[in-house]
Amino acid sequence: MEEILIKADTRTGKGKSLAKKIRKEGGIPAILYGKDIKSLPITISLKEWEKLRKQLKRNTILTMKLPESAGAADRPVMVKNVQRTVIGNTICHIDFLQVSMERKLEVEIPIFLTGTAIGLKDNGIVEQHLRAVMAECLPFQIPEKVDVDITNLGIGDSVHVHEISIPGVKLLENPDVAIVTIIHPTGEEKALTEETLVAEEKKEE
Repeated sequence: MEEILIKADTRTGKGKSLAKKIRKEGGIPAILYGKDIKSLPITISLKEWEKLRKQLKRNTILTMKLPESAGAADRPVMVKNVQRTVIGNTICHIDFLQVSMERKLEVEIPIFLTGTAIGLKDNGIVEQHLRAVMAECLPFQIPEKVDVDITNLGIGDSVHVHEISIPGVKLLENPDVAIVTIIHPTGEEKALTEETLVAEEKKEE
């Protein structure tokens, strides 16, 4: 796993005026928190973040370099939340979570569909019910994504959570939840339902 470094400085004080001053000087106010550690107010460089974020994907583990005065100089962290302003959509604050490489954590893993379902030849429609799955694993085992192959799905077929497996990862979603289904074309399903109702009415007569 490639090591991605991010430098941070500790800061004292709080409030909107301080945050505004930090941003004016080219920084981003941030917080580092985690299990069994005291939350630490920090500042990172906006310029460095803009370069770094191009390498980041969901659940990427970074190595945060802090001043020696902060204790452990290098800490494994994850980006948990990026706050942006309503006007201008500029970054105003970032939350970092410190993790232990020996302790499992819960993460959300994005789901991507691969292949072309055979049901599409019959004008079926791909309906994705689940776009991410909650899972538990060690930080170094977090997959970038989960690929679900839909190639062999015909109209009415589905792929459920219990049908996917990731080495070293425990899925926390309900096993019976459908991830994706190939449904009837819009209108056809309604027509089939109406035909069924007519047939049932005739039987009752």
